[in-house]
Amino acid sequence: MDASPNDTDERCSLDEVFKLLADTHRRHILIHLIETADQPVPLETLVEHLQTRANTNREQLQTHLHHLHLPKLADYGVIEYNSSLQLVSYTEHPRLEALLQVGQSLSDRDYESDVNESNS
Repeated sequence: MDASPNDTDERCSLDEVFKLLADTHRRHILIHLIETADQPVPLETLVEHLQTRANTNREQLQTHLHHLHLPKLADYGVIEYNSSLQLVSYTEHPRLEALLQVGQSLSDRDYESDVNESNS
């Protein structure tokens, strides 16, 4: 089913977007997919990307992505996940992108503040 960005925004309420973004893995998945939105991303690439950000067992991470995070994101219409081919594609979602960008901006400021305080 092809959905326009407006259809996706209507299907995924603000509360649902916050629920999706509440998990660190899902935020990093979405950031990576938005950055590579021009082509589907293999599940293995997502696992490698996330493993560089978290000290997690590779097999456990892949299992959580395949059975939990990717189906949840697909259910809300923000990604398409072909589990048989293990390919993930981002579906444009302006509301989610805006909140994700704000979250990243706040996170960057917190990091800079922590660095400045430790250098004082």
